[in-house]
Amino acid sequence: METEVTIPVSSGGYPGRASAAADCPTGEIRTGGGADVEAGNAHAQRYLLQSSKPIGGERWWAFATNMDTVNPGRLRVYAISARVVKTPTLTTPISS
Repeated sequence: METEVTIPVSSGGYPGRASAAADCPTGEIRTGGGADVEAGNAHAQRYLLQSSKPIGGERWWAFATNMDTVNPGRLRVYAISARVVKTPTLTTPISS
């Protein structure tokens, strides 16, 4: 699953901040995840992905900042999931 949010512009010398989390669908487990930041202009160094990590349950979380005073950015967070299928337990017959 994927979540996307806007990273607001910088104001008063403080960076714009945004965080978001992506959840796995019901019945699936998290096998990984990640995040990326899309700059609002050609000054990509102003838009930073500060943290990206798994959090409680089947979620992935990320935090990003924006030092640009005019253009907002975008933060995308991904949770990579898989459906777990139970396999039968195999037993070996006992020979007499």
